[in-house]
Amino acid sequence: MLQSALLRWFWVAAGLALLLPVRVAAANDTAPPVKSSPTFGSRTDNPDGSASLTMGRSLPTGWETKVGADVSLSAPASPVPSDNLVRGVTPEPSSGAIWGSLTMPGLSPLGFDKTAVDARYDSGNDEGRLGATLSRTVPLSRNLSVALQNSYSVTQTLGPVSPAISAVPWAADATPTTPVEGPSPVWAAAESVRLNFKPSGTTLSASGGTSTGDALWHNKFSLEQTLFGPVKVTTSLEDAGMSTSQKSITAGFKHVW
Repeated sequence: MLQSALLRWFWVAAGLALLLPVRVAAANDTAPPVKSSPTFGSRTDNPDGSASLTMGRSLPTGWETKVGADVSLSAPASPVPSDNLVRGVTPEPSSGAIWGSLTMPGLSPLGFDKTAVDARYDSGNDEGRLGATLSRTVPLSRNLSVALQNSYSVTQTLGPVSPAISAVPWAADATPTTPVEGPSPVWAAAESVRLNFKPSGTTLSASGGTSTGDALWHNKFSLEQTLFGPVKVTTSLEDAGMSTSQKSITAGFKHVW
């Protein structure tokens, strides 16, 4: 309970930092003004009419520190009944999450050049997540580079826990006794390799991971191709060689303002 309360207070502080303007005093009168804005955002529109928005703010710290919010907007109802029938009678509701991230130099003894720590609270699922990612990018040539990445995370459900009820429902003292233990945190680990071909805008990646919630090792191979501007097509194969193998082809459009 104490950990849940502390995590909630952390997110309240992160939200206030996002909403309140951050003012930094200039070192001297001759210092050039900062042209870049500390705020940022993006919007991704999906073919079904739904959209995803990201809003954030960079904080004035020695390391790259950001706080922000992600919002998923459900697709609006169509005036054509057949369209609503294809989507289903219960479309996904809109949801949101707040997050914070910190990027700092990597652990040189382990061969990584960047370390990222992130925390996230999803209000829709009342779930918190804390993760760390170690990465390294190695240029192989002028137009080819490889990125190695290891990530670790722990996810905890923060919702209220219902108390246990007496085993004899008709007894006079059939009242809540001891609280039921909440779900155990889920620990996960993953690693990936990405090859980036800059001239053609092609990214080839292979990744794998496992978690305490699923003892199996899951793999994924994907090919991302930039067609023009912000339009990209991704082909992926998940769990190759397993009975749960899945193939998919997706297209995305991302607009940043």
